[in-house]
This record gives sequence, C-alpha cells and structure tokens, in this order.
Amino acid sequence: MSEPRSFFIEAAGARHHVVTWGDEGNPALLLVHGLRDHARSWDWVARHFVDRFHVIAPDLRGHGDSDWVDAGAYTLAAYVMDLAEVVDSFWLSDINLVGHSLGGLISLRYAATFPEKLRCLCNIEGIELPIVRDQRRDPKPHPIHLRRWIESVRQRRDRTHRYYSTRDEARHRMAAEHPVIDAETIAHLVHHGTIHVSGKGYRWKYDNACGLRAPEDANGLDLDDMLDAIECPVMLAYGDASWIPVPPENRLNRLKKWHLVTFANASHWVHHQARQPFLENLDNFLSDPGLQFERERQLHA
Repeated sequence: MSEPRSFFIEAAGARHHVVTWGDEGNPALLLVHGLRDHARSWDWVARHFVDRFHVIAPDLRGHGDSDWVDAGAYTLAAYVMDLAEVVDSFWLSDINLVGHSLGGLISLRYAATFPEKLRCLCNIEGIELPIVRDQRRDPKPHPIHLRRWIESVRQRRDRTHRYYSTRDEARHRMAAEHPVIDAETIAHLVHHGTIHVSGKGYRWKYDNACGLRAPEDANGLDLDDMLDAIECPVMLAYGDASWIPVPPENRLNRLKKWHLVTFANASHWVHHQARQPFLENLDNFLSDPGLQFERERQLHA
C-alpha cells in the first residue's frame, strides 16, 4: 500500500487537512468520516482500494488536523461547502463517495447539490439526524429549537477539554465506550485522534462544539428535498445491532436507485465492526453501482 500523503487547503478562512492514497490518475474514492472521528479512520478502506482508486479523506472542520471554527459554525451547510472545496481543489469528477454517520449526512447533501459530480454513494447510517427523528416523534416549534441551540452554543464555549496523562488512558476510555471494536482498531484511532499539549497531557483532536446541530438541520422536509435530488445509485449500510434505525421506507423511496445492506453483529461503526463483509459489499457496489439496484427492481417487479 502506498503511504498516505497529507495536504492542507484553505476554505472559508480556515485550514482543512486532507489525506490521500494511491495514483491520482485512478478514479476518485472520496471518504468522509463521522462525528468526533478523523480521516485516518479510513485506513483499512484505503488499503483495500488503493490499487484501483485515488483515495481522498478529509478531516472535517473541527476534527483531526483541520482548524476549529466558531462554536456556531458547525452546520451541515458549512460542512457541505468544505467538501465542495475539497472536490474542486483536487479537480475531482465521477466521484465514488462514502460517508459514515455525520459524514453520511454531509455526503448525502453533497450528492444532492452536485449530482453531476457523483458516480455513486455509499451511506453508512447517515440519512436521518437524531433531531429529525425526534422532531417526527415529538414536533417542536422552530423558535424552541433555535433557543436551545443558542443555549447549547454558549455552554460549549465555556466547556473545558478533558486531558489524559497518557495515550493508554485515552485508549482505555475509547475501548470502554466502544467494547465491540477490536483493540488494534482502537489503538489506531487513538494514535491518530489525540494530540499532546505541553503541561496538560493528551486530548482528543475534535472540538467539543462540533456535535451541535443548528436548528435548520432538524427540518425533515429539507431532507426529503435532498433525497429527491440524488441521481446516482446509493448503497445504504446499517448494523443490525445499531441504535440508529433504518429510515422509513417512504423516505428512502425518494431515492431513485438504492439498496440496503444490513450487517450482522455490527453497531454504528459498520466499517470497523463488520470490516470484511463491508469491504466485500462495497467492492461489489463500486464495481457496478447500478447492478444491485437492477436485481432488486427485478425481484420486486
């Protein structure tokens, strides 16, 4: 496997870190990580596809080695703008796009906004935000969402970062929170996801404020518009033991070409917890994105 290469691009007044693998002349495989994660979480996927694809993985704003921004600037629209800047900076087209969780939400919106750029999309548990599901279950007026968001932003500004005396301490913390992820993967994620601050210890590289969802991100109608606008084939990946439910079928049917793959004994981190079957399914999908959709259409005809 070729060694990962690091680049920095400027976008919206901030510096964004991007990792790439492989030959730039190969088709583009763009990987977008989830909340409180980082680009090097995709190393195993990159290793599998590096001989056939130019693999590109950005650190989202507020994550990894990308700059942090104002606590109120972690909106989905801002993330999509950043992804558009990455695509244009690397002159990408006919993109094979994979997004996990928050990265799936961002990738979904990019695919809808720039459909001409996409060859296909693999979305790992990244269709509906928790606040979208909450809004469907217990609707709240927009002013309430706005007030709660403002209060949350103010609280996060005053929140201090937790420091660990050693990386091993951070590793034990992550392992306790994710007991179904193997020790080797945990060690890799911690190695690339922590930074040492002199006199304080190790902290996670992500900004505490990055988890705040702006009130406009709760609008399910906007999500329906996004799904309607996607033209490329979509593979949806879910773990059968995940706390993230598969969205209602009437919502998914807004996608023109989609198929669902459910991975046994996997939770939210499908690409880690069911790595080999996930890579096999993704490999088949990237080889012929429309094939599985055609099979399912024939099956239900």
